[in-house]
Amino acid sequence: MENKFKIPENITNLAKQKRMEKTQTELREALDKRFLGMKNIIKQATDEYKNALKDGVFENQEGEEENTGEKRKEIMQNKINALFDKAEQMKEKINSKEKLTQYTESISATYTNPDNQIKNITLSIEEKLEENIAIYKKTKLDLPPDFEEQIKEIWENNVDDIQKVIEENGFDEILVLPGNIALTDLNNKMTDGYTETWQSSNFKEGGSFAKAKSQNVDKSRIVLVHKTQNLKDRPELEKTLNIKGEDVNQKNILTLEDYLVFQRKYFEETKKHLDADGATWLATKSGARLVFADWDPGDGRVFVYAFDLADRDGPLGARPSRSFF
Repeated sequence: MENKFKIPENITNLAKQKRMEKTQTELREALDKRFLGMKNIIKQATDEYKNALKDGVFENQEGEEENTGEKRKEIMQNKINALFDKAEQMKEKINSKEKLTQYTESISATYTNPDNQIKNITLSIEEKLEENIAIYKKTKLDLPPDFEEQIKEIWENNVDDIQKVIEENGFDEILVLPGNIALTDLNNKMTDGYTETWQSSNFKEGGSFAKAKSQNVDKSRIVLVHKTQNLKDRPELEKTLNIKGEDVNQKNILTLEDYLVFQRKYFEETKKHLDADGATWLATKSGARLVFADWDPGDGRVFVYAFDLADRDGPLGARPSRSFF
């Protein structure tokens, strides 16, 4: 007999959320585990400081401005002090009787770029979920019913590592992506409203979107990236220009799936497109070739190519990223 009574979606979601909530004991155990993990992080930072002292890193090098070495020393000392402060805050929270929240809503980190400019970065997972899901709704991309819960769990399970890689690499943007979305469908949805995506003959020869292969795109994930339009606009990305495909670290760059979502998100927020000047290698294979992509302002669409691994091109580089599952 057909069930004529449908449980309201808000009640279903509430029940699901209740099932996923951890007890205060479980939350304190998880926080205690993170606190113990800080020991290795602090040791790594102090060992780095000791080696820098030994190697004369804090001394001015030839041609440097006065006090440049001292600035390097101050930056490293501040990093170590921040780690001790974080560990102390964790310990205080563990020992207190205050009620712990289900997850860490945001992360704040300090990053020093290659030009020794200090940047404070704060990223909220609630805010980034809202931004990304708004795009998926607009483009009518189907999401798993528990997508938000999956992402929050990934975030909480990896929050210390996420903060660490932000501090080390200056990632200032978050993509959240569902798994098991057919690449052909994702391309169609993310480029809706543009001219149809242009594909090079090499990419078509490898089977186009239907046969392009990326690792770990079957899983929901959090991807950390640099929010910048062109590779040349940021020193961390500019240094990758003219790199060969075989020299790209495919574990720590965007996949074509990531890129299509990032391209759309960047446009929705800035009304500009990624790689309007230059192009980005991607961790996606087309046959034996490696895929790369850009935006063509003249045609008003995404271009997707595939190069042999030994190939290179001056404006072609990579966008470092980190993915968490």
